[in-house]
Amino acid sequence: FVQKKQEEKRIEEEQVAKAQTWKLSDDDDDEESSNSLNDNISELPPFSAITPD
Repeated sequence: FVQKKQEEKRIEEEQVAKAQTWKLSDDDDDEESSNSLNDNISELPPFSAITPD
């Protein structure tokens, strides 16, 4: 009986780990998007970056 509980717990932990992995890859995508946005900004002429909004 105890062994079955441990097995269930292990499966749950694996599912949690997978969910976290998916979350991380989502974050990576967001980071890549913002990085390319930063690249676009740095390609603008310097004066536009200095000008306050």
